[in-house]
Amino acid sequence: MASICTCFRPDSPVCFAPMKTATSAELVKNEWGAILDHTDLLELRWFASTASMTDGGFMATLCLFVSEAEKARARRLFIDATEFRHRLGSGVLEWRDAHIIPRYGGAGVRRFAFLMPAGFPNPGSEAFEGPAVFPTKWFVDRQQALGWLREIP
Repeated sequence: MASICTCFRPDSPVCFAPMKTATSAELVKNEWGAILDHTDLLELRWFASTASMTDGGFMATLCLFVSEAEKARARRLFIDATEFRHRLGSGVLEWRDAHIIPRYGGAGVRRFAFLMPAGFPNPGSEAFEGPAVFPTKWFVDRQQALGWLREIP
């Protein structure tokens, strides 16, 4: 059986093993984030290295995430943005609405959650973003986010 690690940050000094359990596996990563398969949902965990990421790096990472969602036919997606540091440039969100969000819907996504850093101004807010056919909700508590995602069958 794979080693178990309870940390959520890849740079944690108390975590030396990759975060893998019987129900969680790292599928792929790049210098800005890792995509984890938790069996019932996919997670994109952004790294603090996003402070030096370009908009191109952001777009490439989202393309990687949506590709994995399409392969898995994921119904639930989760983005841990607690370490996200990049400032999006002009037009990036419009690009995401046009090229990524419809692919999430096509993959079968039914719920999407973001974990934001403490102090996020609107935790608990929920919306259908752009052309999405599924709700997105923002959280500052990981367990609440996972609970909300797992409410759907």
